[in-house]
Amino acid sequence: MTESDIPGRSAGGLFDSLRALLATLVAMAHTRVELFGTEIEEEIRRVVVLLLGGLAVLTLASLALLFSGLVVIAACWDTHRLAATAGVALGFVVFTAAAYLVVRAQTRRRSRLLASTLDELERDLALLDKQVAR
Repeated sequence: MTESDIPGRSAGGLFDSLRALLATLVAMAHTRVELFGTEIEEEIRRVVVLLLGGLAVLTLASLALLFSGLVVIAACWDTHRLAATAGVALGFVVFTAAAYLVVRAQTRRRSRLLASTLDELERDLALLDKQVAR
């Protein structure tokens, strides 16, 4: 009895199986590379928006604080110029400390880079391990 005589078996069965396995692996790799590229693009956009927005906020806030301090100092120039200047400086220090705490909290709460891609690869590995174990 030859291999082609066995029901459900063809002469090229092993090569067909290998070809199908290779096609599946290539398709999986293609999907993961596309997902990786998409996540990188999203992360780059997010970083650019954060940098530009942060720069605008810092610039405008600095100007607002500077002119607010000048108004306070100018209003108290004749009577308590030294106290007004010290108060404005202390206010700047407090605002700086608060901004530092907010930025530090944001940097600690960041998301994991390429989380979706890594999750998909872990699922793929788990499925391959199950199939190999059979």
